[in-house]
Amino acid sequence: DENNTGSGKVILALWDSLTAGYWLPQSESYPSQLERKLKVESYNYQIINAWISWDTSAWLLSRLDWVLEWDLPHLVILCIGANDAFQGKPVDEIEKNIRTIIERIQSKNIPILFAGMKAPLNLWGEYGITYEKIFPKLAKEYDLAFIPFFLKWVALKAEYNQDDRIHPTASGYTIVVDTL
Repeated sequence: DENNTGSGKVILALWDSLTAGYWLPQSESYPSQLERKLKVESYNYQIINAWISWDTSAWLLSRLDWVLEWDLPHLVILCIGANDAFQGKPVDEIEKNIRTIIERIQSKNIPILFAGMKAPLNLWGEYGITYEKIFPKLAKEYDLAFIPFFLKWVALKAEYNQDDRIHPTASGYTIVVDTL
């Protein structure tokens, strides 16, 4: 497998406080746990955790070119849009921003692992339905490796979430890493 060459490849994790490992030691964030898991499996990857809490698709888009200038990664794990939904941003604006983010990453010939999100329960209805359709639509359109829901086995499970019921615990991130 060409990805298991020991060449020290870079994976860039783009997201918000969920990537950061909010309220946890950095070593318990999903990027840190994923890097350890890959090393145990003899894959030599460095995971760059490029998070900003409360990041939105617009904010990520505004800094994306700068982030990609650091060192072109071999893979980007992209999951953005949760804070857009929490802030009630227009769905067409969210989709346009994520589309542009995908196109900029792909223009550099960087593969993307794209992870979708679900709408917050308080925004369910037409907004939530329309919001959730963004992710599979873009994954199909751009032929991306796709995880339909980043927090599939973690969301709404008290034992895997911190007291805010949004951010995973260390054990919740272990499940996220297994999903990835």
